[in-house]
This record gives sequence, C-alpha cells and structure tokens, in this order.
Amino acid sequence: MEVRPATATGAIQRLALLVALPLLSLWAVHLFSQQYGTAMPDQVLRLTEARLLPGDARDPAQVPGAIRQVPPGASPASGASGVVSRPLNPTATPTPLPSTMPTTPAVPLAPGHVVALPVQIHDTEVPGPLWFALDFRLDRAAEAPYWLVIQHRPAATVYLDGQLIATSSPGNGVAAEDEDDLAQRGLLLAGRRLQVSIPPALLPAGEHRISLRLARPGFEGAGLSAPLLGPSTQIRALQEGRRFWQVIRVTTALAGIVIGAFMLMVWLALRQEWLYGVTGLFCLCTALLLSPYLLNGALFPAPWWRVALDLADVISKAGLLFLVARLSGIGARWPEKMAVAYLVLGIVIDGAAALLGWSWTDFHHPWPWWALGSRTVVLGAAALLAARAALATPRRAHLVGACAVALSAWVWLYVSWFALVLSRQMSVVDINVVGHAALIAIAGVALQRRFVGSLRDEAMARIRLEQALDARTRELQDRWEDLQDSERQRTAAQERERLLQEMHDGLGSQLVTARLCAERGVSPQSLVEQLDECIREMRLTVDALAVTDGDLTLLLANLRHRMAPRLQDAGLELDWQLTDVPLLPTLRGTGGRELIRIVQEALSNIIHHAGATRVRFSTRVDEARGQVLLSIVDNGCGMAADLRQGNGLRGMRRRAERIAADIDWRAPEEAPVEGGTELLLRLPLRVGN
Repeated sequence: MEVRPATATGAIQRLALLVALPLLSLWAVHLFSQQYGTAMPDQVLRLTEARLLPGDARDPAQVPGAIRQVPPGASPASGASGVVSRPLNPTATPTPLPSTMPTTPAVPLAPGHVVALPVQIHDTEVPGPLWFALDFRLDRAAEAPYWLVIQHRPAATVYLDGQLIATSSPGNGVAAEDEDDLAQRGLLLAGRRLQVSIPPALLPAGEHRISLRLARPGFEGAGLSAPLLGPSTQIRALQEGRRFWQVIRVTTALAGIVIGAFMLMVWLALRQEWLYGVTGLFCLCTALLLSPYLLNGALFPAPWWRVALDLADVISKAGLLFLVARLSGIGARWPEKMAVAYLVLGIVIDGAAALLGWSWTDFHHPWPWWALGSRTVVLGAAALLAARAALATPRRAHLVGACAVALSAWVWLYVSWFALVLSRQMSVVDINVVGHAALIAIAGVALQRRFVGSLRDEAMARIRLEQALDARTRELQDRWEDLQDSERQRTAAQERERLLQEMHDGLGSQLVTARLCAERGVSPQSLVEQLDECIREMRLTVDALAVTDGDLTLLLANLRHRMAPRLQDAGLELDWQLTDVPLLPTLRGTGGRELIRIVQEALSNIIHHAGATRVRFSTRVDEARGQVLLSIVDNGCGMAADLRQGNGLRGMRRRAERIAADIDWRAPEEAPVEGGTELLLRLPLRVGN
C-alpha cells in the first residue's frame, strides 16, 4: 500500500500533538507522582548511616552504645547509666541512584566505623553477629504512634534506647497490617521486612539510638536497609505510594523480559529477521535498568553490577535510536551510524567510568557531562526522527510511536535534571519507569502489529494462491478438454486411415480381381467364388474393427470361423492346439485388429505360396520371459534363405511393433514333414516388457 504524505493542515495538527501530548503527559505523571509519590514526608526519617558497635550483648541493660534519656531536673551524670555517644550526622542524605547505590561496606567491618545503608555483607567478612547503632534526634515529642520499618537479613533484634522493642526470626517479621504487601516483596532476594509500632511514650524530644543486632550471616550473607521512622499515617501513605510504583516497575520489567525473550527466540528461529533480535535486546536491557528497584541487593559484586547497569543503559539508548531510524523508513544512513558510534564509545567510556567508580553527580569531573550530554543527543535524535516519520504519513501508529519516544525523552531529561544536576530528594526517580514503560509498550504494540500483519499477509497470500490455483486448474482443465478433443479427432482420423488402408489392401484388391475376371468372361462359378472371397474379406475387416479386451483365444476363434471356408477350399487341414492364456494388454482396443491382420497375412502367404496341406496353431506361456508365444506352422515348401522381404512381410513387422511384439520366421522344430515354415509371434504379458 502506498503511503500518502500528510497535508499541510494535517502536518500542523500532528506537530501540535507531538509537542503538546508528551508535555501534558509528563505534567500529569508529575502531579500523579505527588499524590502517590515516594518522597519522604516532613516527619519521616530515613536513617542512611550506621555505626558498628562492639560486643555481643543480649541483656537490654548491656546493649552497647544505648542512649538513656535524662529525666527532667536530673543532671546528666545521674541519668547517664549507659554509654552516651555523639549521634551520627542527623542531616538526611540524598538517596543514591540505583547504579551508584553501595552494595558492599565502604570501610572494613570493625567496631566504631560508619557504613552507608543499605549494606550487603558476605558470610566470609564477619565471624559472628553484628551490632549496629543508628542515632537520630526528635525536635519534639511524638504525639501519635510511630512506625519503624526495617528490611534485613537474617534474623534481627531491635532495641530503642536500650529497650527491646522487636525481634524477628525465620518465619516472622511481617506485621498483620502489611499482609497486602507480600506480592511486592516476592521479588526481593532473601530479605525480611520488620515493621514495629512504637508508642509515643518511648519517643520524647531529644536524642535516641536504635541498636540493632543481626544474627551471624549464613550462606546468603547479611543485609540491612535504611530504616524508616515516622508517624504511622505518613508511613502508611509512603508505603501506598511505593506499592503503586512498585507494581508499575514489576509490570514493566516483566513485560520487557517476556517481550524481549520472545523476540530473541523469534530471531534465533528466523535469523534473517534480525530486527527482532535488536528489539529483544533493547527490551531486556530496559528491564535490567529497573532491576535495582526490585532486587534487595546486587546480582554481581562491585563494581561489576554498576558496569552491567551502565552498559545496559548505553545499549538501550543506542538500540532505541537504531530502531527508530530503521522503522521510520527514512533513506538516510546517518542515524544508524550515529547509534553504532555511540554504542562503541559508550561501552568504552561508561564501562571505564563504572569500573573506576566515577560519580554521576560530581560535575567537577568531565564524565557526567559526557554521560548526560551523549544520552540527551541520542534521545533527541530519536525523538526528531520519530516526529519526522509521524509528520510524513497519516498513519496513527507513527504518531503514537513518536509521542511515546518524545515522552520517554522528556521523562529522562526531567529525572536527570532534578536527581543528578540539582541532587534534590524528590519523587522523580519513581516516574522514570513511565518512560521505560512507554517504550516497552510501543515495542509490544509493534510486535503485535507485526505478528497480526504477518498473519493477515499469510491469509491474503493463501487466498491469492487459492485463486491462482483455481485459475490454473480451470486453464489446465480447458487445455485437457482441448487435448482430449484433439486426441479424439486424431484417433478418429487414424481409424479412418487404417480402415481405408484395410479396405484397400483387402477388400479393394479382391474387388479388382473380381472385376478383371468379369471382364475376361470367366465362368459364372468362378465369378461367384471371387465375390464370396470379397464378402469374406469384408467380414474379416468388420471383425478386425471390433474392440476386444485382450483375449487372444477369442480373436483366433473368430478368425478361424471366418477363414474356415477359404482354408477348406485351399485344401488346408487346420490343427488347432490352443491353450488357455491370460488377457494381453497389448491386444486391447486396436491391438486385436493388428494381430488379426498379421495372422490373416500369414494364412494368405501359406495359401498362395507355401503349397502346404496342413497348418497348426498353438499357444503357450513363457513365464520366465513374461511372454505368450503364438506359433503358426505349415508343412509347405519353406522359405528360401535369400528371400527378400516384400511389402507383406514388412507390413507384418510394422504391425507387430505396434503391439510391442516380436515376430520371426524359422524352420519348424517339429514339422509333420520335412520343410515347412514356422511363424513365431512373442506377445508381452504386461505392458513395458
């Protein structure tokens, strides 16, 4: 189907839609993220640092580093029965991006050192349980119950200012009010979620310390997230927002995995469809970028996990530009070359940055400028190419695809500006999944359209093939009917020619002889005999025209009945020694006529030239050679050795060839008297012998 270019008015409308729809969608997503966001409410604390404590105390009074509250009116010395330490930095630290999130301790695991949360610890790094101290300060006393949410591995015991408030063991640690969150936690790797309700009496204004004891790491190691502490209403609202975005992340990641794996399998089955392979790789890389939000820890040790994520980001951006350039239908090759060049440079530069641990937010270093600038150029080029394709054709699919690419580019710029450049703690990281979801959805729709289009093309091709086959069948049938008519006409012409030839050779010669006798004035008796001979010849001709089923015995019997008077008048004794033989295919139809003429010619030669008094007919079957032998033996003078074959003998050979038979004349092996001639005719039992 020819693609009609869009009119000027339609192009202006499409351009307005291409500019307005992505921006309006981004604004709507931003407003929605504020309603269901993951930004920290004012009274919710996220504890991102922890100090390792010495000892292995189990008694709350012996918890190392516990901060005791000083009663009003008492001196600090009288109220400080426990060890009081300076709290950690109370300033909230920004949440790092998934690619820069620490997965191993930044310092050795030794008492007194500070580690950034979340932290993953291997079982070979510590010999026993671990104690962590998390200090925080409340400017005013709690007026409502607080919730403390911690994700950990393995079992944990939690103290607040030296007082035991919660403990978890294998199989425990899920609060009743958090049962609806089990589906979300199903993708977390070996993690337990502990949610503790703290009464307001335990949280007066001032400094506090949470002491947390992790059991000895097992084969799966140990892990601790950054705890959240705040009023129950705000924590619940935060959890609802996180649940919403988590569902979108899980759905998008699973869709990317399923669509990508399917396309890769299609490419492996049909290697010529390499575009499926590129699209599948793009979808899988996009799904990999969402994995840090879904997994409770890295799949690979540092720094290889960040290398995998950064390279997946490069491959997905280059793949997007390549696919847009290929599917947009433009004739220029520069977008594809640009995508390949960016892929090569990005793998080298971004891979080295990930290995060396260069930060995304350190703009004193040139690498963040390269990372953000190159991605901006690639996404901008993809959006412009998609917009150009949408403006050049009235198809809705191109318009929807261009809007999705533009929305993805705007979302990426929005998230990068606020999260990386301004380093603000906002919910922008959550809406980054919207751009990924739009691209994966477009890939899924493209796959669906391609699949449906293939089925539709296959159905149309089948219909066209059936129509062409019907037309060809009708044409062949018409040709076959014409050929049959031509064959019938040719056969009729041959039959007429043979009939004329038979009448000329037989009845015609007899009539000529009778006419000559009448002219010479022969006696009436001789003339009658000549006319009787003509009548017999006519009857033989009629018998020869009859169509038989290949019965040799029946053909010879009819011939004997017609020739008996003539043989008797010639003084020939007939010895009939026929045996039962099977039906012969070569004698069907006109083949019987050929056989009768051969035998008739042989008897005529015997009557006129052999001077014989006895003729013997015999048949037998030669199973070894697949033949039926017909033998005609006379006791006449025999054939001269130097006899030249005349028209009669040559005609007999031609007739034998028409019925695939062999004919031969020889001296008889068993003759009544010396001399004589044997005519031996070998007829095949089956056609093709």
